[in-house]
Amino acid sequence: MQRRHEQEIPYATLEQAAEWFAVFRSGRVEDDERRRWQDWLAADAGHRQAWARVEAISDGVAIAREAPQAASAALHAASQVSQRRKLLKAMALAALTVGAGWQVARQESVQALVAGLGASHRTGVGESRQVVLADGTRLWLDTDTVLDARYDDRQRLLVLHQGVILVETHADDVYPPRPLIVHSGQGAMRALGTRFAVRQFDGHTQLEVSEGRVQVTPREAPALARVVAAGEQTSFTRHAIAASGALDPVRQAWTRGMLIAQDMPLAQFLAELSRYRPGHLGCDPAIAGLRVVGAFPLRDTGQALAMLAAALPVQVRFTLPWWVTVAPK
Repeated sequence: MQRRHEQEIPYATLEQAAEWFAVFRSGRVEDDERRRWQDWLAADAGHRQAWARVEAISDGVAIAREAPQAASAALHAASQVSQRRKLLKAMALAALTVGAGWQVARQESVQALVAGLGASHRTGVGESRQVVLADGTRLWLDTDTVLDARYDDRQRLLVLHQGVILVETHADDVYPPRPLIVHSGQGAMRALGTRFAVRQFDGHTQLEVSEGRVQVTPREAPALARVVAAGEQTSFTRHAIAASGALDPVRQAWTRGMLIAQDMPLAQFLAELSRYRPGHLGCDPAIAGLRVVGAFPLRDTGQALAMLAAALPVQVRFTLPWWVTVAPK
């Protein structure tokens, strides 16, 4: 009976507990973080219940009282505390939600994080970067993106573990020319002289072709391979490719540091903005359907939230510096 009751802990509370787990196991804990954790525990019985589950998955160790240690040898490969914290949070969430509907959906994210620890290119939350590869191919990496470039004598392979990239291909100097292929979790995209963007979601990949053409091959259904032309976008899973639609050019505004909303639901807007700031950015369901119009800066999400509050009847609540909710005014 107790187990059934524990499973009723709201997901948002479990996510907060996982955040704190990551803080205490990341190797660096500030005094103010420890005080905020204590305040969080004291604020609600549900918080203490969620933390009890965290201690249970940590072999009963009182995490807050032990010297911070790496969770595994793989974590030592991550050079930044923020990356270790992200991996630890994902691992904790997977363990905390065992038996719940979230478990399978979260598993791919954990696997992608582990696979990308040694990746050749990555960006942090809120960071974007341009990269020119050895063959002259130009890449734009969006926030929180992990990518491997694996070139050999047969192919130019880019492996997208997570995040978003924009690819501007360059003619190969090697003869015969090697194909440029992007692998995502769901399949392969072969560039046919082109400029295109790829976004890795949980369970599917989105492709947007600005110039040229891209051949898409689902991982588990190669017979369904299809060419997507310039001006088109599509999404695909391991087993199927959706029908192509017209490319929405504003979707690539992130390369200019902007999020452009054209009558976008507030909940969708905040979900997109949350990719550019650490922690949690939530939306009160009562205002989730409000429509957002405008251009918002991605390099200063605090300013974007202030602009939102000035334009709509909403207020921005900071429960913690990294736990923010947009609610009715």
